[in-house]
Amino acid sequence: MIVSHNHNPKKHITLYISLSIFFPGWDMKAIIKRFCDHGTFIEPDAINYIASKEKPGDFAIFIHEQLKEYPLILTLENIKFIEGTHQQILPPISDKQTPESKIQEKMLDQLYNQGFTLPETQEVENDEPDAEEPKLSMTTISPPLIQHAQTHEIKTVKGWKPLAKDYPSEFTVIKDITGNSNCEGTTQDFVKLFRNRYSILRKIIRNQRREMANVLPINRIKKGLNEVQIIGIVSNVRTTVNGHKLIELEDETGTINFIALKNNPDSYNQASEVIIDEIVGAIGKFSKNGDLLIANRFVFPDIRLRQHTNHADIPVYAAFLSDVHMGSNMFMEPEWNAFLKWINGNLGNSRQRVVASKIKYLILPGDLVDGIGIYPNQEKELLITDIYKQYEELAHQLTQIPEHITIILQPGNHDAVRPAEPQPTFEKEIQQLFTGREFRFIGNPCYFTLHGVEILSYHGQSLLDFATNIQTINYNQPTDAMKIMLRKRHLAPVYGGYTPLAPEHTDYMIIDRVPEIFVTGHVHTSFITQYRGVTLINASSWQSQTSYQKMLNFIPDSAKLPIVDLQSGNATTMDFNHHTL
Repeated sequence: MIVSHNHNPKKHITLYISLSIFFPGWDMKAIIKRFCDHGTFIEPDAINYIASKEKPGDFAIFIHEQLKEYPLILTLENIKFIEGTHQQILPPISDKQTPESKIQEKMLDQLYNQGFTLPETQEVENDEPDAEEPKLSMTTISPPLIQHAQTHEIKTVKGWKPLAKDYPSEFTVIKDITGNSNCEGTTQDFVKLFRNRYSILRKIIRNQRREMANVLPINRIKKGLNEVQIIGIVSNVRTTVNGHKLIELEDETGTINFIALKNNPDSYNQASEVIIDEIVGAIGKFSKNGDLLIANRFVFPDIRLRQHTNHADIPVYAAFLSDVHMGSNMFMEPEWNAFLKWINGNLGNSRQRVVASKIKYLILPGDLVDGIGIYPNQEKELLITDIYKQYEELAHQLTQIPEHITIILQPGNHDAVRPAEPQPTFEKEIQQLFTGREFRFIGNPCYFTLHGVEILSYHGQSLLDFATNIQTINYNQPTDAMKIMLRKRHLAPVYGGYTPLAPEHTDYMIIDRVPEIFVTGHVHTSFITQYRGVTLINASSWQSQTSYQKMLNFIPDSAKLPIVDLQSGNATTMDFNHHTL
């Protein structure tokens, strides 16, 4: 089927007839059917481009074979990207191809292969090279380990003194589902989960928000009240035919609707951030005829502005290394090896080596390996097809981290743990693969402290739920969603969304503590910012662009390492791209 953005059937019929007249030597129906069999529609511009080739049928077969993931709509941009990245194996190109299309292909190729430089919010050290020290090229790195039978060792530079080696590790888990799971998936389990969520967040709203001092249960609301204050769980959110927002709240005593009028920007914008299953306060008054509750404002639990933050007493750093995806054939081995050389004091200028010498902790917040069967046709993109061998290879790679560094491992949605969050940590069979260093295994999410500095580490699968349900949130800007999580005091409120949730009797996804550092991964981007005194980090990835990301035109911001000075709280990022530091 051919589709256009305006879905005009008359246009489709006209296009079909015109193509049949001008290109009678090939079977258009067969080409369209080839894609339709996989649920993929074709835009008119795309089918026109296929028709412009000397051998449209062969070209269509080539495009079909290169699609590892089938999009809902095959666009001209999709086709030109595939064509631009596979020039050596393309069927013969027609002379009908215009100079403009060739220029566009070149631009697309440059776009998909360009790098990004993350602006640093704060700096641990000045990372500019010393005047007497040239930049070090990654061409000096040993050959990749996985693609060759022989192994290589990355050794610490002789005479390099890691300052963090002088201090013992201080790691304490505060809150973790591991060993505490008690749900069976019954209806009563879900009741307990939502009651626990409601009880905790209702208490936070009442204790921390003065404007909610006169909250009433829903069954006691009367039309004569001058002001109505309710705290409830959001059971429905919708937009009316007139463009207003209608929020349905529920507590133990009943349900009630608040309407946020579009001509009241404050309440309407707040209502636009309300999502289903969260706990929220609402303040409003009855309309003149008493049949509607008009919202004046919505009150989120939020966090207070931090007046004091905990700092380590010693000069040590924590580095955050997310989404390694070991086992993927897009694993970034040269950049990874550059990281290994740097953390062993064997790469970078003198200031960068000082930063490396102070690394005491390495936190890996999820997707340590690429996993097996996570998405359709994943096996085509795997270099290691055995899940345990993926973990064995990661364990081997981590043995090249200096021995004085404590390595903290957390699962994500690609890892071999239960998919439902909160996720307990890895089974003993996997943990036993990691030896020779101090490895600590935590669940997802997890609160823990390093020398008194509290960290909330969460892989971040629910970032997609926030981006889907709140129009102002961009999936490529994860720290914006992280701020919303802190405002709602919940990591994943939506049940039945993209994030599978286990009905534990205690809601481990509640942000009931305010950490110094809040870190996520999952999105394959790198960001550092702050919200009310909390340092927010999205910890990049070590996997280059996948076929699925290409289909979405998403360019990951990979091979970057966020680092936090636990003594000062300052943060920076080391970039291992472009074969130089």
